[in-house]
Amino acid sequence: MFVPLLKQAIEPHPLTVSTDTTIEETIALMSRTKASCVLVVDRPHSEIGDAVLVGIFTERDVVRKIALGDCLSGISISEVMTREIVTLQESPSQDQDIVTILSLFRQHRIRHLPVLSQDGKLLGLMTHQSIRSVLKPIDFMRLRRVGEVMSQRVIHAPPTSTVLHLAHLMNVYHVSCVAIAEPLDDRSLPPAEDDNLSVWSADSCQLKAVRPIGIVTERDILQFRNLGLDFEQVRASTVMSAPLFPIRRENSLWEAHQQMQNLRVQRLVVRGDRDELVGIITQTSLLQGLDPMEMYAEIEVLQELLQQSEAERQSLLEQLIARNKLLESLALTDELTGLPNRRAMEQARPQIVPSDGPDETGYSYSYIALFVIDVDYFKRVNDTYGHAIGDAILQKLAKRLQDLARPQSWFYRYGGEEFVCVTLGMLPEAAIEYGESLRQAIAEQPIATADGLEIAIAISIGGAIAKVLSSQDRDITQLVDTQALFQKADEALYQAKREGRNCLRMSPIQEISWPSEISIEKAW
Repeated sequence: MFVPLLKQAIEPHPLTVSTDTTIEETIALMSRTKASCVLVVDRPHSEIGDAVLVGIFTERDVVRKIALGDCLSGISISEVMTREIVTLQESPSQDQDIVTILSLFRQHRIRHLPVLSQDGKLLGLMTHQSIRSVLKPIDFMRLRRVGEVMSQRVIHAPPTSTVLHLAHLMNVYHVSCVAIAEPLDDRSLPPAEDDNLSVWSADSCQLKAVRPIGIVTERDILQFRNLGLDFEQVRASTVMSAPLFPIRRENSLWEAHQQMQNLRVQRLVVRGDRDELVGIITQTSLLQGLDPMEMYAEIEVLQELLQQSEAERQSLLEQLIARNKLLESLALTDELTGLPNRRAMEQARPQIVPSDGPDETGYSYSYIALFVIDVDYFKRVNDTYGHAIGDAILQKLAKRLQDLARPQSWFYRYGGEEFVCVTLGMLPEAAIEYGESLRQAIAEQPIATADGLEIAIAISIGGAIAKVLSSQDRDITQLVDTQALFQKADEALYQAKREGRNCLRMSPIQEISWPSEISIEKAW
């Protein structure tokens, strides 16, 4: 049976598709959900626990198909999925723990392990990521160094390489990424499009005096395929992830673990004393660096903690809940202005019902307006008065905007000197007047600082208004595309900037369907 810690490492809702799903639909779904694999089940819309696993399709499969030039259009996932799957089946008599799972990962060189019940039904999925999420950092991670576990076999290529060539390298050398590098000295790297990959074998695997400047991963290749990029024309310098956040050999595994979590990446490039490429460390490297005996000792400690009295566990749980609420509040609030931040805006889904009931046709409508606000020439303020004055101006500007908030309107600090206002229920004319009143309120009164300065500030505003149609028929309604609405407002902001700043420009009204049953109480 699964030990408690192992159960926590099982992702209970992995991404699944049925066998008749097309490969293009599958790639789009993986790209949208940022999933590294998809499990193929025997029938559509199967619930986890009832589905029978018949195949698996990973990012590496996408890269291999692209590298081999296989056509990906019009074929079902059943034609390309891997049918011979390494799985873990729950045993009624044998204890199964994380060390057992790590052995399976290493033995079969896999990164995804589907978990099955005793009767062969799909229970979930385990990955390096899910295992790392339940392992507690322990002292030996602070003692061991990156140089002890990093891989010195790093496939690298010049920035002039095409994306197709990078896919070839990943496929030939069975790696999940290619480092993009430039020479440290005047010597040039090998040609980017050498057809003889056996030459690249020696050249790409031997770390020479090169400086890493970017990286392209299997997930990037999947995203590029979903975007329809021309792999034979697009160069690595155009699409690589940069700048890099490298780590040194002398750093601890704990520092590497923290850096991966903070940057939300699965690998780190390792640099030497001259900033040269010396290796790479991945989530797999971190797990391989764990000593099994030390892991068993840590598991025993965790199991002892789970056996504490109910009162102690309840107290710890209450403390954890309180701390999580505090962290959640801090994570959704801009520290400088006190306004909700960009993350809060992206998490809030606008929900609205028309103010009037449906007419004889069964339809009714209302409006949602979104304004993107940007401070004009704010860099000059920072350059002239300093960043401390600039921060004080942003604080007072946010306070002035918040004072102008109306019922069913919300302000956010989107980033830098950019703010967002969302309003519900205003007619287009009233919404435009409201946007103009925001601009005038800032432009007509200078902002006074604590030092007695009065600094004139102007803002440019881009707005977009959506006419929200509502119907009692659920089958023909859909949620508003708030990202599209923001994009329209952002385009209008750039128009305001081009036309002289200190003005309001509006995008044409967009008609968007909306479910009539949704309550306004959970709006922006």
